[in-house]
Amino acid sequence: MKPVLLFILLSLTLHTSKPSKSWGKGLAVVQYNADFNKNNSVKNLQRLSDARIFNAWIDKQPELKTENRIKSVPTIILYNDGEEVRRWEAGIMMKLDITHHEIQEYIDELIISKF
Repeated sequence: MKPVLLFILLSLTLHTSKPSKSWGKGLAVVQYNADFNKNNSVKNLQRLSDARIFNAWIDKQPELKTENRIKSVPTIILYNDGEEVRRWEAGIMMKLDITHHEIQEYIDELIISKF
């Protein structure tokens, strides 16, 4: 009985998707990038409203790459109360084809859906 219980507890622990870094309550937009790709950062994220904006540099904090499953840069993740709700990842050209307007539309949809 103990091995079965241990297996169940271990499985639950491995599949729990808990954010490694607490982005706090509410909506947060985090752009993960690296210095060598700084020019391909999505511009004007500071213009987003109703969400806090963060830049995370995976070359300065390599643990962020693993903890947040970052496969390419830039990657933008929208968090709601610390949980990932949407992800945009760069393609082979290491550039995101998205604007801050498109991200804002998604934020607005999330806010409206809460009512």
